[in-house]
Amino acid sequence: MTFTDTTQPTDLSIRRAGPADRETVAATITAAFFDDPVTRWLLPDVDRRHAVAEPMFRLYADSNVELGETYLTAGGNGVAAWLPPGKQLLTPEQEAAFAQATEELFGSDASRLLQLEETFGQHHPTGDLWYLNFLATVPAFQGRGIGSVLLSTMLERADQDGIPAYHEATTLRNRALYERHGYVNQGEFCLPDGGPPLWRMWREPQT
Repeated sequence: MTFTDTTQPTDLSIRRAGPADRETVAATITAAFFDDPVTRWLLPDVDRRHAVAEPMFRLYADSNVELGETYLTAGGNGVAAWLPPGKQLLTPEQEAAFAQATEELFGSDASRLLQLEETFGQHHPTGDLWYLNFLATVPAFQGRGIGSVLLSTMLERADQDGIPAYHEATTLRNRALYERHGYVNQGEFCLPDGGPPLWRMWREPQT
């Protein structure tokens, strides 16, 4: 996929993603997370990562878009995929098909994805909250305020409704971004087998 020309001013207008945007959402998340510590832990071999990353992120992106709370910039260079309060990413009916799709994609590596999901689940808070599944900016467009605009759009809504927000930060850089937006680090956990650290970022609604 070709993104907006990096030499042009960045259009920071935000819109809700629809079914026609699924390819863009998946491509943006893949570009942003291809070299993320979690993705490197999950798929350490770079050739294998090239083969698996985009179809994997497409599976997650399709489910997020279906929930109706995924947003992207006008040029498609930034995406925020939110899980609404009280919602699960998959319905019980969808879980079996999703598990089969990931097993076919990962093959013998499927157990590593299961480890990742179980580890995240062990540290996930309970109760109604806005969970940020992905905040993604294409690397060439990072540092232009895209992540801040995407965050602010939903956090204003969360504040109005009095609902907290949660996300796992995967690098110190994005941890600092969340802290600038009112998130507080509630502790660190690591992926198995010497995996990278992650930070549990919690944000109380603000006035």
